[in-house]
Amino acid sequence: MKIMMLSNFYPPIVGGMGKYVQSLSRELVRRGHEVIVCTTAQQDLPQYEEEDGVQILRIQGFFQRIPFLFKDPAKRYHPPTYDRSIAKQLRRAIKEQRPTIIHAHGWMLYSILPWGRDFNIPLLVTLLDCEFICPKQSLVRNTNSLCDEPFTKKCISCGRDSYAVVKALAAYYGVRTNKKKLQLVDKFIAISSFTKQINTKHLGLNENDVAMIPVFYDPDIEKHWEEPVDLPRDFILFVGALAPYKGVNVLIEAFQKMDTKTKLVLIGATHPDYHYRSTGNITVIENAPRNVVMQAMSRCRFAVFPSIWAEGFGIVAIEAMSQGKAVIASDIGGLKDVVVDQKTGILVPPNDSNKLADAISHLLENQETVSEMGTRGYERFMQHYTPDAVVPRVIEVYESMI
Repeated sequence: MKIMMLSNFYPPIVGGMGKYVQSLSRELVRRGHEVIVCTTAQQDLPQYEEEDGVQILRIQGFFQRIPFLFKDPAKRYHPPTYDRSIAKQLRRAIKEQRPTIIHAHGWMLYSILPWGRDFNIPLLVTLLDCEFICPKQSLVRNTNSLCDEPFTKKCISCGRDSYAVVKALAAYYGVRTNKKKLQLVDKFIAISSFTKQINTKHLGLNENDVAMIPVFYDPDIEKHWEEPVDLPRDFILFVGALAPYKGVNVLIEAFQKMDTKTKLVLIGATHPDYHYRSTGNITVIENAPRNVVMQAMSRCRFAVFPSIWAEGFGIVAIEAMSQGKAVIASDIGGLKDVVVDQKTGILVPPNDSNKLADAISHLLENQETVSEMGTRGYERFMQHYTPDAVVPRVIEVYESMI
């Protein structure tokens, strides 16, 4: 098969969407398929290149030429609306490549929906989170509670802190007006029970049109670490965007409540609005390469992912499980699918520093429990979240659509 992937982002741009598309594309190529990734153009990246057999075409849209639209100029995403310039280039690429199937991720879908059926090519969309429901993509109100009123004018006031008034208004109308056009999609893949439930409910999808297939991780591609990394001897680990919505503030507050010699290591991408500094017992490592992340995963006592917003999945959790680590995570979103409470880790209420501190203290005081959870987590990872467990299921969906 020849698969055309559409994605807002693709590495080296950091983010869960790009990482998922890259991993899936590489695995499809390994299995003998041809993959062309169409993604948004970014500064200092070539328009076309091939990497691990995957063809990558970066497309410059109209909105990417307006830098003040983006809080982070290094991540010029496709906005939640039709981009005529991107649509024109996608149409040309489809005519030239004639893919067997188009597999879309994120708002780049909006530039193909109006005319996608013209080519009589099946269109599949992965639901990574709530991007087709919520202009902020998180479905979380400013009060940190899960929103149950999408597609209302409340989205404008809610998005104002993230986008400012004009952009919040535009994002709201973009998501709202494109809702009906999603009926042109032939099939959806939800990466967790949460993303299936929330998108089926608010988009009015038929459950039979939404397959549930999780994200996967291949630890074999990262076995060869270049050099040792300077890390504390005894530490617990957080990996993720260094921002409040990932629960970093809550984790720091919880950790400061405890009297322990174990250190806390925070590794992640910086956020334009927030900055965290290392202290005596907290080490902050910003924008670390993968070898640093995975060495930390392999050496930490256990991992903590206290997200406030509803993660679509939480790939860092299965990365930790692949290293035989117990996981403390928020009892929200896709993380509930990954972490089995009291079996492979502990689930705690989001945004509750007291309960989080209790969970951390419990695992620090019970090393045998940590080891047992890590072993069961690794077994769960091998059963459900490896390429061999996941990719054939995606291919089955492709074949059912052709």
